[in-house]
Amino acid sequence: MARPIALLATLACLVLACGCGVPKQKIPVSTDPLGATVYADGRKACSSTPCAVSLDRTSDHLLTIVKEGYVQEEVVIRRRFKPDRALRDGILSGIVKGGDPETVAAETAREVDEQERSGEAYELVPPIVTIRLTPAGKEI
Repeated sequence: MARPIALLATLACLVLACGCGVPKQKIPVSTDPLGATVYADGRKACSSTPCAVSLDRTSDHLLTIVKEGYVQEEVVIRRRFKPDRALRDGILSGIVKGGDPETVAAETAREVDEQERSGEAYELVPPIVTIRLTPAGKEI
């Protein structure tokens, strides 16, 4: 009897560990010339472009791109609401839990709310950053 309980407890811990955390999105960053340093929200995110920066989908972000001898560039990464996924998941959940219109509506509202809180209902844009750096002293 102890073995099935231990197995169930281990499985529950794994499910909880995998389900927690803020959804992230990788944003590829490339520059011309290569080799720039990328800071995300003031913290060093990558030492040399090209690279991918992993950002939380729960908020907007500021990427700062720096290379010696070139003008510093900043790119705002904004979160954008994706209603299609949240609505789809809510409708499917409502159908599985009974299928009547009230259940579908309640599950849809709950799913949208849950995904907004967790960040799953958002995507970051632009999804790719490509910057041509300007040599210092040659700004327009």
